[in-house]
Amino acid sequence: MPARKDLQEYVKNELPYAILMKLYENSRASLQAMGREFGVSYHTVAAALQKMEEKYNISYTLQLDERKLGFTNGMMLMIKFERMPDLSSLKERLRGDIYVQDAYIGSGDFDLILYVVGLEIVDFDKWRFKLETDLFEYSPVVKFYLVDQIHLGFFPISSELIMESTSLNPLEKKVLALLNENSRIKLTELVKKTKSTQTKVLYTIRKMKKEGIIKKFTMLVQNPEKKLYMAYGMSHMPSREHDKLLLQYLKLIVSEDLHEVSNDYSLITDGIGHYGSFYICNFKDSEEAQKHGPDMLYSLWAPEHFKAEKAILTDLIKGKWPFHLESYETQKRYIKDIESKLSHS
Repeated sequence: MPARKDLQEYVKNELPYAILMKLYENSRASLQAMGREFGVSYHTVAAALQKMEEKYNISYTLQLDERKLGFTNGMMLMIKFERMPDLSSLKERLRGDIYVQDAYIGSGDFDLILYVVGLEIVDFDKWRFKLETDLFEYSPVVKFYLVDQIHLGFFPISSELIMESTSLNPLEKKVLALLNENSRIKLTELVKKTKSTQTKVLYTIRKMKKEGIIKKFTMLVQNPEKKLYMAYGMSHMPSREHDKLLLQYLKLIVSEDLHEVSNDYSLITDGIGHYGSFYICNFKDSEEAQKHGPDMLYSLWAPEHFKAEKAILTDLIKGKWPFHLESYETQKRYIKDIESKLSHS
């Protein structure tokens, strides 16, 4: 609890980010409980949160397990056009496609990034063929990448796709879709909108949490302070020292306790395809991007013949930005796992 003389400074500079960190870990957390923990009143917490919601366009949502929803791992497509399509026509083409979860416009080595979920490999090939046919006049070069593992952050999943799940019953779909749109929705609203009972709704939520369908009740920041958004597709040849290099890299990115709305690294994935890993980041400016972006990665991964393709992300045309606050706990656990692995090798 802050000393009384420091309370005003604490409420202004420290409290808002402490609240957002809590809500990133559990967006259904009680404001009253946070007030008791942080040594301030409920009204102080509520006022600080309202300001942050308005300033940063906060989206309360869910981190979901795609496979437990009955879908295969997500596929990413990086597309470079000879001639850039009109954005309005591109939005129209992707808007009605339930398999496209997120679509980002880029400038650099790729012009469009798509995250696609809900298609088996054979169906994905047919879907990709149709996409390339529709975009034929713009001469697209398409590279794709199966997301094998996500180490940091997550891609949001649309409620439309949730409703297509064959692993959920009708009530589970309705509850999950509503929580996905607003994970802080009140229980009374859930009961009303699902036309169910409180007992059934609570049982459904607890069941999906226990089964791992819901990985986290969380939040995303759609308007972060850091305005330079970048994506990197990277490839390298794993060496015998790979785990040591990975440990060095992870220790570097968790060494900075940045007091900002979202970290430099919002998404870190490993996968199979054109790239070995793919990152989405947001930086304060070009100087920060140079300091913590590809140049840092080239330096760290040089022993494995590291190569990167990159683009500045200029627009979101479908889905949500995956920007968040990260407590680094996931990465710290990952570091411990690697250290344990190395000590026994």
